[in-house]
Amino acid sequence: MFILLYGSNTFYSRQQLKKSIEDFKKQRDPSGMNTVVFDAEKAEIHQILENIVASPFLAEKRLVVIEKALSKGSKDLMEALWTMVETNKIPATAVVIFWEGELVEKKVHPLTTWLKKQKFSKEFKEFSPLELSNWILKEVQTEKMEIENLALNNLIAHPLSSNLWSLYNELQKICAYVQANQGTKITSKDVSLFLTDAPDDNTFHFIDALVSKNSKQAIKLLHDQWDSGAAEPQVFGALVWQFKTLLLVKDYQNLNPAVSSEMAAKNLGLSPYVVKKAFGALRNFPFEALKKIYGELLEIDKKVKTGEGDYQLLLDLLVNKIC
Repeated sequence: MFILLYGSNTFYSRQQLKKSIEDFKKQRDPSGMNTVVFDAEKAEIHQILENIVASPFLAEKRLVVIEKALSKGSKDLMEALWTMVETNKIPATAVVIFWEGELVEKKVHPLTTWLKKQKFSKEFKEFSPLELSNWILKEVQTEKMEIENLALNNLIAHPLSSNLWSLYNELQKICAYVQANQGTKITSKDVSLFLTDAPDDNTFHFIDALVSKNSKQAIKLLHDQWDSGAAEPQVFGALVWQFKTLLLVKDYQNLNPAVSSEMAAKNLGLSPYVVKKAFGALRNFPFEALKKIYGELLEIDKKVKTGEGDYQLLLDLLVNKIC
């Protein structure tokens, strides 16, 4: 059996891989002698192949996990694995799991195409707001706790929500803090102790420059942040967060044309300051234009993570494209 776990949501795919390994050991391999994990960049090809065809030791199945074989593995490894598939030399006792991040191949290998079609293969995409909400609730329930709606909405709307690895770490800290104070329910006050409001005024000024088609000012504001030593992922994350928030507020405005910023903030569970600023920016921003820019930002993130560019260059190009 071959399984491919891949996609941009590496945190969730890692969770699923960990669960698959734990379940296999619990059900079929308590001793752990039939479970092996390889990093395709470091392991020798013969080691991987030999472990796939090896007979299980005092068990029915053998689990072989190969990480980054499709994205970082050598051409020889790919060809050897594909030959095993084509010649049907994979023993029925072997369970082989391929774990990958987001797969972007200039030339798709037949092995990749075949793996994606396997019954238990799965792509892990970035969470939608609803999926993120359900994930947070599940993590909180695992800690035998609850979370109020405003606190949940604040977590979903925060820039950190675009990085599940960081969000998970902060959520664990928040849970530990509440439990240490004999609490069982996370409030918005608890969240604010660990996650500061974002973004700052620089992000709003940048958006104002985009709205007014002032590419010179928009690029200057970006470069000011780079020059100040701000981390590129942090600046980019703030922009993604802001446009996600603008989309949320604009959608709410469309459904409630006469709503005030105060009422919108209350009903959306967002900072009144952020929503008031958003109301000002949205006067000249059609919903479709917002969606297009948000899509462009996601494409930039994808390119950076796959080595096709860097945040500074790609954001400069985006500004010139919009303005």
